[in-house]
Amino acid sequence: MPKKKILIVDDDPGILAMLKLMLRLEGYEAVVCEEALNVLDRIVSEDPDLIMLDAMMPHLDGLSILNLVQSKDLPKKPPVILFTGNVDESYIKQALKAGASDFLMKPFVKEDLLDRLQALIGK
Repeated sequence: MPKKKILIVDDDPGILAMLKLMLRLEGYEAVVCEEALNVLDRIVSEDPDLIMLDAMMPHLDGLSILNLVQSKDLPKKPPVILFTGNVDESYIKQALKAGASDFLMKPFVKEDLLDRLQALIGK
């Protein structure tokens, strides 16, 4: 059975490397996208089972990316886990409306992430 593919979208190379390694050790295939403006191309080219998306990035923030993904006629719209340091309830509501499947507050605990992945896409 092929590994579940996760696209990690974040502008911080350290976070990308850490998440990529952690997910691979847990049996997932992990691919990264450092530039928010390239996320649609990466979704089409990689066909991920799930997207992990940083809420705060240069050029496009998480809400803008969610809205962009929802507005496009993509063959598949994978679930999105949004990483945020923003605990503002109105922001969370906006993101859920825009298509986020779940949230993780930064800094997050590995087990919380793995539980969410299991619930959304299995292993």
